[in-house]
Amino acid sequence: MRRELFLYLFAVLFLALAVVTGSLASSGRHCGNDAAEATVTAGVGEIGRVLADILWLQMDRYHHIWMYQGRDWTSATDYLPQLWLVIRLNPGFPDAYIDGAYHLGINLGFPEESMRLLQQGVRNCPDNEGVYWERLIVLWQSNYLGTRETRLAAWDYLDLVRRKGGNISDPWNEANAAMIIGFTFQDDTLRRNSSRLAERYIERREFMDLSRAVARGI
Repeated sequence: MRRELFLYLFAVLFLALAVVTGSLASSGRHCGNDAAEATVTAGVGEIGRVLADILWLQMDRYHHIWMYQGRDWTSATDYLPQLWLVIRLNPGFPDAYIDGAYHLGINLGFPEESMRLLQQGVRNCPDNEGVYWERLIVLWQSNYLGTRETRLAAWDYLDLVRRKGGNISDPWNEANAAMIIGFTFQDDTLRRNSSRLAERYIERREFMDLSRAVARGI
């Protein structure tokens, strides 16, 4: 426990030092120290990423210990400050946004905070489909902003899949996104032709599933 506390405090001190160092490096621009500034920034960023990885592994260990003790993980909040610290140390760490947003929005029932975290994740990890997918899932399961925003999040996800040429970590989620769009049209009783649109998207999902199954069998 003492070692974990030391690591946490060290990371906090490092973050404070990084802010001060960055400010000093920025002020050095007027003295023609661009190369020195780039070196300092790169070094600080690399150390921050290493610390973020260590803290993330520590959080994973904490999660398993919590579950081993028979405690309800959906009520856990002690680790959230460490999650914020991981993101501060490495803003490009997609798993922190994904796990943190689901825990906030679904387990703890704070969808607004979850969406705020995911918007930050989209900005810092613009090509990571996991962050886009998690935004869709949280919106769908919480119905926080209604069916229209859920549908827009699904289209954003599918647009990213197209931009990546279908090269994503979980190919089945493309079909699942189409299914969710179909469900949102089913629930959107005020929209004209919503039932027909729902059928088309659900059929599209079934076609995608069949196509992937056939491709795997070849």
